[in-house]
Amino acid sequence: MENENIEKKLKIRILAIVCIATCVTGTIIAVYLTQEPAPDLPPKLDLDFNKLKSPQIWNPNSTHDLPYQDYVTPYDSTVKQLSDGITGKLEAYSAAVSWVWVSDMTLNGVGEKWLMPHVFLVDTPNYPTNPAKPREASDCEEQANTLVSLLRAEGIEAENVRVVLGIVDFGRGQGGHAWVEIYEDSRWLALEATSGSYYDDDSRRLVERRGLPYDYYGTHSYPVIEVWFYYNDVYYIDFIHNKENAPSHWSTFQISSSVWTNCDYVVYLPFLFMFLIQCFIPTELKAKSKFCSFAVPASSGFLEL
Repeated sequence: MENENIEKKLKIRILAIVCIATCVTGTIIAVYLTQEPAPDLPPKLDLDFNKLKSPQIWNPNSTHDLPYQDYVTPYDSTVKQLSDGITGKLEAYSAAVSWVWVSDMTLNGVGEKWLMPHVFLVDTPNYPTNPAKPREASDCEEQANTLVSLLRAEGIEAENVRVVLGIVDFGRGQGGHAWVEIYEDSRWLALEATSGSYYDDDSRRLVERRGLPYDYYGTHSYPVIEVWFYYNDVYYIDFIHNKENAPSHWSTFQISSSVWTNCDYVVYLPFLFMFLIQCFIPTELKAKSKFCSFAVPASSGFLEL
C-alpha cells in the first residue's frame, strides 16, 4: 500500500513537471518561430567582376585610390538628411532593408550601372522604369554603398564599417555580390541590405519581404567564397592588385558568432526536462520507484541520473 501511494505521488509530480516543461517548450518554440525568419537571400547574384572595370563605373575624376570609394558619401546632403531622421545603426539597417532590389537591366536598361547614394535616394523613387515607385530601388551595390554612407553619417568610424565586393554562394550557385560588414565585439558582422523586398524579373512582380534581423549573421555564417575589395570613403583593400591603406583588422574576414542559436536550445530541451525531473523528485521517492532512471549523453559514454 505504501509503495502504491509513493508511485501515485510520483506520477502526479511527473505529470506536473511534464505540463510545466510542455508550456516552457511551447513558449520557446513560439518565440523561435516568430523571431527566426527563413533566410531572405539576395534575389540575384549578378555583380560581374569584368563589368566593374567599365567606364560606366570608374570615375575618371576620382580623388580616391580605389574609385569605388567615390560611391560612399556620408557627407552628402541627402544622406545626412536621412541620418537626421533616424538614430543609430539599428535604425539605419532597418531603413536599408526597406529599400527594394531591382536589377540594373530593369531599372537602367544595362547589365551594370552604379548610382551615387544621392541618385539612389532622391531620383530612383521617380524613375519611370522603377516597378516599386515611389520607393528607393536598385541592386546590391547601391544598397551596400548607401548603407555604409548612412552608417558613417550616424557616427560609425571609418575603421569599423566597409562595403565588400566578392563572390558568395547562398545555395543557388556562386555569383558576384556587394554587402556590408560592421566591426563589433572584435569581429566583423555581415549586414545584408538586399534581404528586403525585391522585383522578380521573371514573374514581373514585386515580392514583399521584411528582411533579416540586424544580427542574423552573428549566429549564421555569411557564405562568402572570395573577396575582391573592401572599401569605404576613407579606407580600402584591393585584393586584385594587392593595394591597401586600411587598418590591420580589415585583413580579417567575417566570422560567425559561437553563441548558441534558438534552435540549439530547442535540441537540448529533452535533457533539460530530465534534469528538472531529477531535481524536483524527492530522493526517497526516487529510491523506491522504477520510473527514475534516465541516461543522457556525456563526453564519455552516458551519465545515469
